[in-house]
Amino acid sequence: MIPRKLLSLPLACVLGFTMHMPTSVAEDIRIPIGEQAKDQDPIDMPAKGMSKERVKNLFGEPLEEIPAKGQPPISRWKYQDFTVYFDSNAVIHCVRNFQPKTNPVEVKPVEANPTETNQ
Repeated sequence: MIPRKLLSLPLACVLGFTMHMPTSVAEDIRIPIGEQAKDQDPIDMPAKGMSKERVKNLFGEPLEEIPAKGQPPISRWKYQDFTVYFDSNAVIHCVRNFQPKTNPVEVKPVEANPTETNQ
């Protein structure tokens, strides 16, 4: 039989280690919906209620068609700038696709090693 003092030692060690572990803190950034794309140019997107045929006539073939899932059957079509959600044959929602901002990277010319001599 193990003495009671020895049983409490592992528990004390575990509690001691967890007390000294650093905790992570994350910043919660909230951007109102109306502010999320204000620096982007407006684009034409399908209106709610449009049929699939009308969307294809106005915007062309989608880059990708994701088949319907669930009940009611919701499918989506992905275009370059937006994604269209359909309930059966009618548009129920359209969202703009995320376009990350590109920061041009400044490329510096490679300099020759000053210790090298041209012969």
